[in-house]
Amino acid sequence: MTRRKVKLAFIINNSSRKATLRKMRRGFMKKMYEINKLCEVPTCAIMYSPDESQPDFWPDSSGVQRLIEQFRNMPEGEQNKKMVIHEMLLKQRIKKEQEKLNKLKKENREKQIRMLMNQCLTGKPLTGLDFNDLEDMGSMINETLKDIVAKIKSRKEEELVEMDQPSVAQPPMRASVTDENFHDTI
Repeated sequence: MTRRKVKLAFIINNSSRKATLRKMRRGFMKKMYEINKLCEVPTCAIMYSPDESQPDFWPDSSGVQRLIEQFRNMPEGEQNKKMVIHEMLLKQRIKKEQEKLNKLKKENREKQIRMLMNQCLTGKPLTGLDFNDLEDMGSMINETLKDIVAKIKSRKEEELVEMDQPSVAQPPMRASVTDENFHDTI
């Protein structure tokens, strides 16, 4: 029998909500026990319910207090090593998204400048552009020129290297001793 997917929404019916809480609380406590036994990870849980005056503890209140004290006695660096604070997580995500946005803005600006350069090549005058556009276009042109000059230099150097290398030459021939020379020397 397969389980159907639970719709995550507030349960309006009071008795149904309490029954669901009881079932899920048992399942949650069972999961805590399994994590503790199977992975040998110290775990504890404190669950408050608006309908009950006392919270539920797992494994028991003394076990929870012992684990919390053990955590508090750890050095602060160890405590914070794997801890994620919601605020810190949000700041990290905001920073990452801000970096993506800045990268996209930069790419968009480069595309705008390239379009302006292409329009200039087709004969459109530069009169409607503001100073920033002209300045960005000038710097992009300078960078492109530098790249072109660097490519030209590297190709010239390659050609010079190819020209300086001698073609594959035959090894020098040593004078062979013929029979006549041999007899003359004797």
